[in-house]
Amino acid sequence: MKLQTFMMLALLAPVAVCAAGPQQSAGEAGEAMKEHPVTRAAATQWGPAPPVLPAGAQAAILAGDPGKDGMFTLRLKMPAGYRVPRHWHPSDESVTLVEGDLTLSMGEAANAHAKTLAPGDFLNLPARMQHEASTKGGATVQIHSMGPFQITYVDPKDDPRNAQAEPAKK
Repeated sequence: MKLQTFMMLALLAPVAVCAAGPQQSAGEAGEAMKEHPVTRAAATQWGPAPPVLPAGAQAAILAGDPGKDGMFTLRLKMPAGYRVPRHWHPSDESVTLVEGDLTLSMGEAANAHAKTLAPGDFLNLPARMQHEASTKGGATVQIHSMGPFQITYVDPKDDPRNAQAEPAKK
């Protein structure tokens, strides 16, 4: 009987401590709110996607800095018919389809398999996995990864940065 009572008290003590939680003043609670910004979908500040991606997409950084070490979250809005050619990243890339349609072809081209995502679907692409993304009707995706963000196109001719570096042909 004593053992059962002891076990019950041992299990309930942490629950009681957690339930009580730390006490915060109104000022501390206000400061905590400042540290946890909310990005409202309607207030998302879109700008042109970085030149590492094909022209036409828009991007919004929600958290972190893709150009620096550490976690970042960004949204990418792709117009109808948009395609990011086969590429890979040096770190994992987590993708959530927010709206629209998105098809991801994953793996080396000869052995690739495709997945079509529906809004709300999530996919984690391991570091160095070759993949390409396309949308028929347009899509908004949310991407979580570790910076600095890097992309290596399997075919260097697909890299938009190389196209910008080429002189105009006459």
